[in-house]
Amino acid sequence: MKKRILSALLILMMALSLLPATALAATAPTEADLKTPPTISNLEIHDDGEGFVWLEVTVYTPENVLNAIDYYENHELGYNQAGYIGGIELQFSIDGGEWQSDSLALAWRYYEDTEEVPWNGIYETGYADELHVDSEVKAHARYTGADADGNLRYSDWSNMLTLNEPMDFQAHNWAKPELTEADKLGLIPDCLKDADLTDNITRAEFAAVSVKVFEALTGTKAEPAAVNPFTDTSDAEVLKALNVGITDGVSDTAFAPDTLLNREQMATMLTRVYKKVVLSGWTLGTDGEYNEQFRGMFTMPALFADDGNISSWAKDSVYFMAANGIIEGIDETDAGAVFGPKAVTEAEKAVGYAQATREQALLLAVRTVKNLG
Repeated sequence: MKKRILSALLILMMALSLLPATALAATAPTEADLKTPPTISNLEIHDDGEGFVWLEVTVYTPENVLNAIDYYENHELGYNQAGYIGGIELQFSIDGGEWQSDSLALAWRYYEDTEEVPWNGIYETGYADELHVDSEVKAHARYTGADADGNLRYSDWSNMLTLNEPMDFQAHNWAKPELTEADKLGLIPDCLKDADLTDNITRAEFAAVSVKVFEALTGTKAEPAAVNPFTDTSDAEVLKALNVGITDGVSDTAFAPDTLLNREQMATMLTRVYKKVVLSGWTLGTDGEYNEQFRGMFTMPALFADDGNISSWAKDSVYFMAANGIIEGIDETDAGAVFGPKAVTEAEKAVGYAQATREQALLLAVRTVKNLG
């Protein structure tokens, strides 16, 4: 990883040339003043769309530091005198890489208005080749200066900011890489953040995941239905899914939000999202009219060994998702892969066989957006 550390002396000289003439500060700064760090906030990644990506951060300079800058400027001690503060350095790490530093410059749009370097405002780094819009970034800042002999000196570091920090998922290790992708793609709804993702997923939770997939595939924001027909939930995500047309209730007045899903239901509900996006005029009520058109959109893969256990209304969805690398079997046998659509026997029902989990739902969401988006 490249390190782009600009000359600190150049930073100090540039800052001096741009500092305004201010009223004489009467109080000589103390060593504690010279060690006081800035406070930073609003760390952001910016992309000009032409391959140039940089960081912006809001810097707040405390009054005692402003006094120190003012004191040395007005006493004409110059940038190489004891304790002079002349620049701001941002140290940052991209995607867990080594620390690198950059001087912070005021965004050019501000020069047009002020022709000064105010010590409070939005500052930016130069371009960073390794940076991308969903990079994990850690950053903190400090003031740079020089002692009486021209040796560089620094304040303490500011507070640390983190951008796009990976979630600490409560999930199986095999699921975590794709869950990180789900987080970066914005596919994890609020109801599942900080939740145990190994648990089984409910209808309401899957409705929220489905809404995220719909928004990712269409680039639009879903709005909740204006009128809530359900008496058992007022969940905004459920009402969004209802309004979009990708789910309905178990009756005219009940949604059954806490009912758990099995694997064939999960595959079918997520396939409905894709149908809604790509099949003009498709609705839940007219789904059967689109069967032939939909079947022509994928090549039928090999049948699962337990194909006979897959409900007839779910088969097209299950094999569509299998054909597109979105869903897989849960076991391999001599007869082929086992899909595990639902619990069939009483013994299977007793152990929750084939119930869909939260992490499985989110992995399917990621693959749907990546493979079909």
